Amino acid sequence: MPLTSSLPKRGTVLDSGEHLSKRLLLGYVVLLALSMSLIPFTIDPYLPAFPAIGQFFGVTNGVVQASFTGVTLGLAIGQLILGPLSDAFGRRPLMLLAIGGYVVAIALAFLAPSIELFIAARFLMGFFSAGADVIGRAIIRDLYRGQAMQRMLAKTYLIQSISPIAGPIVGSQISEAFGWQAIFLLFGIVSLVLLLLLNFILFETLPVARRRSSTPIGLARGYLNVMRDRVLIGLIFYSAMQLSALFLYLNFTPFVYQQSFGISQTDYGLWLALNGAASYIGVQVGAYVARYLKGQWMLAGTAIIGVGVGLGLLLNAGGEFWITQALFFVQLFIFGAAITIIPTIALYNHGSEAGTATSLMGVFSFTFTTILSFFYFLISSADTSDLGVAIGTLFGLSLVSLIVISRPWLIPDLRKPDVV
Repeated sequence: MPLTSSLPKRGTVLDSGEHLSKRLLLGYVVLLALSMSLIPFTIDPYLPAFPAIGQFFGVTNGVVQASFTGVTLGLAIGQLILGPLSDAFGRRPLMLLAIGGYVVAIALAFLAPSIELFIAARFLMGFFSAGADVIGRAIIRDLYRGQAMQRMLAKTYLIQSISPIAGPIVGSQISEAFGWQAIFLLFGIVSLVLLLLLNFILFETLPVARRRSSTPIGLARGYLNVMRDRVLIGLIFYSAMQLSALFLYLNFTPFVYQQSFGISQTDYGLWLALNGAASYIGVQVGAYVARYLKGQWMLAGTAIIGVGVGLGLLLNAGGEFWITQALFFVQLFIFGAAITIIPTIALYNHGSEAGTATSLMGVFSFTFTTILSFFYFLISSADTSDLGVAIGTLFGLSLVSLIVISRPWLIPDLRKPDVV
Protein backbone atom coordinates (compact mmCIF):
# COMPACT_ATOMS: atom_id res chain seq x y z
CA MET A 1 0.00 0.00 0.00
CA PRO A 2 1.72 3.23 -1.13
CA LEU A 3 2.00 6.19 1.18
CA THR A 4 0.02 8.39 -1.18
CA SER A 5 -3.10 6.31 -0.65
CA SER A 6 -3.06 7.16 3.06
CA LEU A 7 -2.60 10.91 2.59
CA PRO A 8 -5.51 13.25 3.40
CA LYS A 9 -6.57 15.81 0.80
CA ARG A 10 -4.36 18.86 0.40
CA GLY A 11 -5.58 21.68 2.65
CA THR A 12 -6.76 19.29 5.37
CA VAL A 13 -6.03 20.34 8.95
CA LEU A 14 -4.90 17.42 11.12
CA ASP A 15 -5.52 18.62 14.68
CA SER A 16 -5.39 15.16 16.28
CA GLY A 17 -3.05 12.21 16.00
CA GLU A 18 -6.09 9.98 15.65
CA HIS A 19 -6.34 11.13 12.02
CA LEU A 20 -2.91 9.72 11.15
CA SER A 21 -2.77 6.35 9.46
CA LYS A 22 0.00 3.99 10.53
CA ARG A 23 2.05 4.80 7.42
CA LEU A 24 1.55 8.54 7.80
CA LEU A 25 2.38 8.33 11.51
CA LEU A 26 5.66 6.61 10.66
CA GLY A 27 6.41 9.35 8.15
CA TYR A 28 5.71 12.06 10.73
CA VAL A 29 7.93 10.35 13.32
CA VAL A 30 10.89 10.14 10.92
CA LEU A 31 10.56 13.59 9.35
CA LEU A 32 9.84 15.44 12.58
CA ALA A 33 12.76 13.66 14.24
CA LEU A 34 15.08 14.74 11.41
CA SER A 35 13.73 18.29 11.56
CA MET A 36 14.36 18.41 15.32
CA SER A 37 17.85 16.98 14.73
CA LEU A 38 19.04 20.03 12.81
CA ILE A 39 20.39 21.64 16.00
CA PRO A 40 22.85 18.80 16.81
CA PHE A 41 23.57 18.47 13.08
CA THR A 42 24.49 22.17 13.12
CA ILE A 43 26.92 21.70 16.03
CA ASP A 44 28.42 18.23 16.42
CA PRO A 45 29.71 17.26 12.93
CA TYR A 46 31.73 20.46 12.53
CA LEU A 47 33.67 20.45 15.81
CA PRO A 48 36.44 18.12 14.54
CA ALA A 49 36.88 20.39 11.47
CA PHE A 50 37.62 23.60 13.42
CA PRO A 51 41.41 23.48 12.82
CA ALA A 52 40.92 22.87 9.08
CA ILE A 53 38.41 25.72 8.83
CA GLY A 54 40.86 28.06 10.57
CA GLN A 55 43.62 27.09 8.12
CA PHE A 56 41.33 27.59 5.11
CA PHE A 57 40.35 31.13 6.10
CA GLY A 58 43.76 31.94 7.58
CA VAL A 59 42.44 32.81 11.04
CA THR A 60 43.15 31.71 14.60
CA ASN A 61 41.18 29.06 16.47
CA GLY A 62 39.56 31.80 18.55
CA VAL A 63 38.07 33.37 15.43
CA VAL A 64 36.75 30.00 14.26
CA GLN A 65 35.19 29.50 17.69
CA ALA A 66 33.28 32.74 17.07
CA SER A 67 31.31 30.80 14.47
CA PHE A 68 30.07 28.60 17.31
CA THR A 69 29.00 31.74 19.18
CA GLY A 70 27.13 32.74 16.04
CA VAL A 71 25.31 29.41 16.10
CA THR A 72 24.24 29.74 19.74
CA LEU A 73 23.06 33.32 19.13
CA GLY A 74 21.07 32.11 16.14
CA LEU A 75 19.55 29.31 18.21
CA ALA A 76 18.25 31.78 20.81
CA ILE A 77 16.86 34.31 18.32
CA GLY A 78 15.39 31.64 16.04
CA GLN A 79 13.39 30.12 18.87
CA LEU A 80 12.31 33.57 20.04
CA ILE A 81 10.86 34.52 16.64
CA LEU A 82 9.82 31.45 14.66
CA GLY A 83 7.96 29.64 17.46
CA PRO A 84 5.46 32.46 18.14
CA LEU A 85 5.06 33.07 14.39
CA SER A 86 3.95 29.45 14.00
CA ASP A 87 1.23 30.15 16.60
CA ALA A 88 0.01 32.97 14.36
CA PHE A 89 0.47 31.67 10.81
CA GLY A 90 0.33 27.90 11.28
CA ARG A 91 2.89 25.13 11.59
CA ARG A 92 3.25 23.96 7.98
CA PRO A 93 4.35 27.25 6.33
CA LEU A 94 6.75 28.09 9.16
CA MET A 95 8.27 24.59 9.15
CA LEU A 96 8.84 24.75 5.39
CA LEU A 97 10.31 28.24 5.82
CA ALA A 98 12.66 26.99 8.56
CA ILE A 99 13.92 23.98 6.56
CA GLY A 100 14.16 26.01 3.33
CA GLY A 101 16.08 28.74 5.12
CA TYR A 102 18.40 26.11 6.59
CA VAL A 103 19.17 24.77 3.10
CA VAL A 104 20.07 28.29 1.92
CA ALA A 105 22.18 28.95 5.04
CA ILE A 106 24.16 25.74 4.69
CA ALA A 107 24.79 26.54 1.01
CA LEU A 108 26.13 29.97 2.03
CA ALA A 109 28.46 28.32 4.57
CA PHE A 110 29.66 25.91 1.88
CA LEU A 111 30.40 28.76 -0.57
CA ALA A 112 31.56 31.42 1.94
CA PRO A 113 34.71 33.16 0.61
CA SER A 114 35.52 34.83 3.95
CA ILE A 115 35.30 34.05 7.64
CA GLU A 116 32.84 36.92 8.13
CA LEU A 117 30.35 35.44 5.68
CA PHE A 118 30.99 32.00 7.12
CA ILE A 119 30.08 33.20 10.63
CA ALA A 120 26.95 34.92 9.25
CA ALA A 121 25.93 31.68 7.52
CA ARG A 122 26.48 29.74 10.75
CA PHE A 123 24.24 32.23 12.56
CA LEU A 124 21.50 31.56 9.99
CA MET A 125 21.98 27.81 10.38
CA GLY A 126 21.39 28.20 14.13
CA PHE A 127 18.41 30.49 13.53
CA PHE A 128 16.55 28.16 11.18
CA SER A 129 17.48 24.91 12.94
CA ALA A 130 16.06 26.35 16.18
CA GLY A 131 12.84 27.17 14.38
CA ALA A 132 12.54 23.63 13.02
CA ASP A 133 13.06 22.21 16.52
CA VAL A 134 10.45 24.47 18.14
CA ILE A 135 7.86 23.96 15.43
CA GLY A 136 8.42 20.20 15.42
CA ARG A 137 7.56 19.98 19.11
CA ALA A 138 4.60 22.32 18.59
CA ILE A 139 3.26 20.01 15.87
CA ILE A 140 3.50 17.05 18.24
CA ARG A 141 1.61 19.06 20.90
CA ASP A 142 -1.07 19.94 18.33
CA LEU A 143 -1.62 16.26 17.64
CA TYR A 144 -1.24 14.83 21.14
CA ARG A 145 -1.52 15.69 24.80
CA GLY A 146 -0.32 14.12 28.01
CA GLN A 147 0.86 10.50 27.91
CA ALA A 148 0.19 10.25 24.16
CA MET A 149 2.44 13.25 23.55
CA GLN A 150 5.21 11.69 25.60
CA ARG A 151 4.98 8.45 23.63
CA MET A 152 5.23 10.41 20.37
CA LEU A 153 8.21 12.39 21.66
CA ALA A 154 9.92 9.14 22.68
CA LYS A 155 9.46 7.82 19.14
CA THR A 156 10.99 10.92 17.58
CA TYR A 157 13.86 11.00 20.08
CA LEU A 158 14.57 7.36 19.21
CA ILE A 159 15.85 8.77 15.91
CA GLN A 160 16.92 12.23 17.06
CA SER A 161 19.14 10.91 19.86
CA ILE A 162 21.37 9.19 17.31
CA SER A 163 22.62 12.55 16.00
CA PRO A 164 24.88 13.46 18.98
CA ILE A 165 26.42 9.98 18.74
CA ALA A 166 26.91 9.81 14.97
CA GLY A 167 27.52 13.52 14.29
CA PRO A 168 31.14 13.82 15.51
CA ILE A 169 32.12 10.49 13.96
CA VAL A 170 30.58 11.32 10.56
CA GLY A 171 32.00 14.84 10.60
CA SER A 172 35.54 13.78 11.43
CA GLN A 173 35.59 11.01 8.81
CA ILE A 174 34.17 13.18 6.02
CA SER A 175 36.41 16.12 6.86
CA GLU A 176 39.51 13.97 6.84
CA ALA A 177 38.63 12.22 3.58
CA PHE A 178 37.09 15.01 1.49
CA GLY A 179 37.69 18.32 3.31
CA TRP A 180 35.52 20.31 5.71
CA GLN A 181 33.27 21.72 2.95
CA ALA A 182 32.05 18.18 2.25
CA ILE A 183 30.32 18.16 5.64
CA PHE A 184 28.15 21.10 4.58
CA LEU A 185 27.52 19.51 1.20
CA LEU A 186 26.29 16.26 2.77
CA PHE A 187 23.95 17.87 5.28
CA GLY A 188 22.78 20.37 2.67
CA ILE A 189 21.63 17.49 0.45
CA VAL A 190 19.98 15.75 3.42
CA SER A 191 18.16 18.98 4.36
CA LEU A 192 16.97 19.52 0.79
CA VAL A 193 15.53 16.00 0.65
CA LEU A 194 13.89 16.61 4.04
CA LEU A 195 12.29 19.81 2.70
CA LEU A 196 10.86 18.00 -0.32
CA LEU A 197 9.43 15.17 1.79
CA LEU A 198 7.89 17.57 4.32
CA ASN A 199 6.24 19.51 1.51
CA PHE A 200 4.74 16.22 0.37
CA ILE A 201 3.32 14.77 3.61
CA LEU A 202 3.24 17.58 6.23
CA PHE A 203 -0.26 18.94 6.81
CA GLU A 204 -1.34 21.88 8.91
CA THR A 205 -2.00 20.92 12.54
CA LEU A 206 -3.11 24.27 14.00
CA PRO A 207 -6.64 25.28 12.94
CA VAL A 208 -7.18 28.93 12.06
CA ALA A 209 -9.64 29.33 14.95
CA ARG A 210 -6.89 28.46 17.47
CA ARG A 211 -4.21 30.76 16.08
CA ARG A 212 -2.83 33.79 17.87
CA SER A 213 -2.82 37.33 16.51
CA SER A 214 0.08 37.98 14.14
CA THR A 215 0.59 41.58 15.29
CA PRO A 216 3.57 42.40 17.54
CA ILE A 217 1.13 43.10 20.37
CA GLY A 218 -0.58 39.77 19.78
CA LEU A 219 2.72 37.90 19.81
CA ALA A 220 3.78 39.72 22.98
CA ARG A 221 0.43 38.85 24.58
CA GLY A 222 1.14 35.20 23.82
CA TYR A 223 4.37 35.41 25.80
CA LEU A 224 2.59 37.11 28.69
CA ASN A 225 -0.08 34.39 28.74
CA VAL A 226 2.37 31.52 28.99
CA MET A 227 4.49 33.34 31.58
CA ARG A 228 1.52 33.26 33.97
CA ASP A 229 1.80 29.46 34.20
CA ARG A 230 3.82 28.55 37.30
CA VAL A 231 4.32 24.99 36.12
CA LEU A 232 5.83 26.17 32.84
CA ILE A 233 8.07 28.77 34.49
CA GLY A 234 9.40 26.25 36.99
CA LEU A 235 10.16 23.78 34.21
CA ILE A 236 11.86 26.51 32.17
CA PHE A 237 14.32 27.00 35.04
CA TYR A 238 14.58 23.22 35.49
CA SER A 239 15.39 22.70 31.82
CA ALA A 240 17.96 25.52 31.79
CA MET A 241 19.83 24.06 34.76
CA GLN A 242 19.94 20.59 33.24
CA LEU A 243 21.09 21.90 29.85
CA SER A 244 23.80 23.99 31.54
CA ALA A 245 25.04 20.90 33.39
CA LEU A 246 25.21 19.09 30.03
CA PHE A 247 27.25 21.91 28.47
CA LEU A 248 29.64 21.81 31.42
CA TYR A 249 30.18 18.13 30.67
CA LEU A 250 30.74 18.85 26.96
CA ASN A 251 33.17 21.71 27.54
CA PHE A 252 35.30 20.24 30.32
CA THR A 253 35.49 16.50 29.72
CA PRO A 254 37.91 16.85 26.77
CA PHE A 255 40.46 18.37 29.15
CA VAL A 256 39.62 16.15 32.14
CA TYR A 257 39.79 12.93 30.14
CA GLN A 258 42.80 13.72 27.96
CA GLN A 259 44.92 15.76 30.35
CA SER A 260 43.97 14.49 33.80
CA PHE A 261 43.48 10.82 32.92
CA GLY A 262 45.74 10.61 29.84
CA ILE A 263 42.99 9.33 27.54
CA SER A 264 43.87 9.63 23.84
CA GLN A 265 41.78 11.75 21.49
CA THR A 266 40.48 8.67 19.69
CA ASP A 267 39.53 6.90 22.91
CA TYR A 268 37.87 10.07 24.20
CA GLY A 269 35.63 10.05 21.14
CA LEU A 270 34.58 6.50 21.99
CA TRP A 271 33.79 7.42 25.60
CA LEU A 272 31.84 10.44 24.33
CA ALA A 273 29.81 8.19 22.04
CA LEU A 274 29.17 5.76 24.91
CA ASN A 275 27.79 8.56 27.06
CA GLY A 276 25.69 9.71 24.12
CA ALA A 277 24.26 6.21 24.03
CA ALA A 278 23.38 6.59 27.72
CA SER A 279 21.18 9.54 26.81
CA TYR A 280 19.63 7.49 24.00
CA ILE A 281 18.78 4.69 26.44
CA GLY A 282 17.53 7.17 29.04
CA VAL A 283 14.94 8.60 26.65
CA GLN A 284 13.29 5.23 26.16
CA VAL A 285 13.56 4.16 29.80
CA GLY A 286 12.11 7.48 30.96
CA ALA A 287 9.15 7.20 28.60
CA TYR A 288 8.49 3.64 29.78
CA VAL A 289 8.74 4.36 33.51
CA ALA A 290 6.44 7.38 33.10
CA ARG A 291 3.61 4.95 32.41
CA TYR A 292 3.78 3.84 36.04
CA LEU A 293 5.13 6.90 37.86
CA LYS A 294 3.99 10.52 37.66
CA GLY A 295 6.32 12.50 35.41
CA GLN A 296 6.80 15.36 37.89
CA TRP A 297 8.14 12.99 40.53
CA MET A 298 10.43 11.39 37.98
CA LEU A 299 11.86 14.86 37.33
CA ALA A 300 12.42 15.29 41.05
CA GLY A 301 14.18 11.93 41.13
CA THR A 302 16.50 12.74 38.21
CA ALA A 303 17.43 16.05 39.86
CA ILE A 304 18.33 14.27 43.11
CA ILE A 305 20.42 11.74 41.20
CA GLY A 306 22.13 14.66 39.43
CA VAL A 307 23.09 16.16 42.79
CA GLY A 308 24.56 12.76 43.65
CA VAL A 309 26.58 12.80 40.39
CA GLY A 310 28.04 16.17 41.33
CA LEU A 311 28.91 14.95 44.82
CA GLY A 312 30.53 11.82 43.37
CA LEU A 313 32.68 13.88 41.00
CA LEU A 314 33.79 16.03 43.92
CA LEU A 315 34.69 13.08 46.14
CA ASN A 316 36.42 11.20 43.31
CA ALA A 317 38.57 14.18 42.24
CA GLY A 318 41.94 12.79 41.19
CA GLY A 319 40.65 9.26 41.73
CA GLU A 320 39.68 6.36 39.50
CA PHE A 321 38.81 7.00 35.85
CA TRP A 322 36.12 4.32 35.72
CA ILE A 323 34.22 6.02 38.57
CA THR A 324 34.34 9.35 36.75
CA GLN A 325 33.18 7.74 33.52
CA ALA A 326 30.34 5.94 35.31
CA LEU A 327 29.18 9.22 36.89
CA PHE A 328 29.09 11.00 33.53
CA PHE A 329 27.25 8.02 32.04
CA VAL A 330 24.60 8.43 34.75
CA GLN A 331 24.39 12.19 34.09
CA LEU A 332 23.70 11.63 30.40
CA PHE A 333 21.23 8.86 31.21
CA ILE A 334 19.09 11.05 33.50
CA PHE A 335 19.30 13.91 31.00
CA GLY A 336 17.73 11.61 28.41
CA ALA A 337 15.18 10.26 30.90
CA ALA A 338 13.87 13.78 31.59
CA ILE A 339 13.92 15.12 28.04
CA THR A 340 10.45 13.89 27.00
CA ILE A 341 8.83 14.49 30.38
CA ILE A 342 9.68 18.21 30.55
CA PRO A 343 7.80 19.32 27.38
CA THR A 344 4.94 16.90 28.05
CA ILE A 345 4.16 18.63 31.34
CA ALA A 346 5.18 22.14 30.28
CA LEU A 347 2.98 22.21 27.15
CA TYR A 348 -0.01 20.38 28.65
CA ASN A 349 -2.10 23.57 29.04
CA HIS A 350 -0.69 25.41 26.02
CA GLY A 351 -2.08 23.83 22.87
CA SER A 352 -2.57 26.94 20.71
CA GLU A 353 0.49 28.57 22.32
CA ALA A 354 2.80 25.59 22.02
CA GLY A 355 5.19 27.46 19.74
CA THR A 356 5.44 30.40 22.10
CA ALA A 357 5.83 28.23 25.21
CA THR A 358 8.48 26.06 23.56
CA SER A 359 10.31 29.16 22.32
CA LEU A 360 10.37 30.69 25.78
CA MET A 361 11.83 27.50 27.23
CA GLY A 362 14.50 27.25 24.55
CA VAL A 363 15.49 30.93 24.59
CA PHE A 364 15.92 30.98 28.36
CA SER A 365 17.88 27.72 28.38
CA PHE A 366 20.36 28.80 25.70
CA THR A 367 20.66 32.32 27.11
CA PHE A 368 21.37 31.03 30.63
CA THR A 369 23.88 28.51 29.28
CA THR A 370 25.63 31.25 27.29
CA ILE A 371 25.84 33.55 30.33
CA LEU A 372 27.17 30.71 32.46
CA SER A 373 29.93 30.08 29.90
CA PHE A 374 31.45 33.47 30.76
CA PHE A 375 32.31 32.03 34.17
CA TYR A 376 33.94 28.84 32.91
CA PHE A 377 37.35 30.35 33.65
CA LEU A 378 36.56 29.97 37.36
CA ILE A 379 36.29 26.17 36.98
CA SER A 380 39.50 24.16 37.05
CA SER A 381 39.88 21.26 34.63
CA ALA A 382 42.83 19.79 36.54
CA ASP A 383 40.43 17.31 38.15
CA THR A 384 36.68 16.88 38.65
CA SER A 385 36.29 18.72 41.97
CA ASP A 386 35.16 22.12 40.61
CA LEU A 387 33.14 20.45 37.88
CA GLY A 388 31.37 18.29 40.47
CA VAL A 389 30.45 21.34 42.57
CA ALA A 390 29.08 23.16 39.51
CA ILE A 391 27.07 20.19 38.18
CA GLY A 392 25.71 19.31 41.62
CA THR A 393 24.68 22.93 42.22
CA LEU A 394 22.85 23.15 38.89
CA PHE A 395 20.90 19.95 39.54
CA GLY A 396 20.12 21.20 43.05
CA LEU A 397 18.76 24.45 41.61
CA SER A 398 16.65 22.47 39.13
CA LEU A 399 15.11 20.57 42.05
CA VAL A 400 14.41 23.83 43.90
CA SER A 401 12.69 25.36 40.85
CA LEU A 402 10.54 22.24 40.44
CA ILE A 403 9.45 22.15 44.09
CA VAL A 404 9.13 25.89 44.81
CA ILE A 405 7.78 27.20 41.48
CA SER A 406 6.07 24.30 39.68
CA ARG A 407 4.82 22.61 42.88
CA PRO A 408 4.63 19.03 41.55
CA TRP A 409 1.91 17.94 43.99
CA LEU A 410 -0.51 20.26 42.15
CA ILE A 411 0.36 19.00 38.64
CA PRO A 412 -2.30 16.61 37.29
CA ASP A 413 -1.55 12.96 36.65
CA LEU A 414 -0.79 12.85 32.93
CA ARG A 415 -1.11 9.06 32.88
CA LYS A 416 -4.89 9.43 32.84
CA PRO A 417 -6.77 9.13 29.53
CA ASP A 418 -5.68 11.92 27.19
CA VAL A 419 -7.95 14.71 26.13
CA VAL A 420 -6.68 16.52 23.02
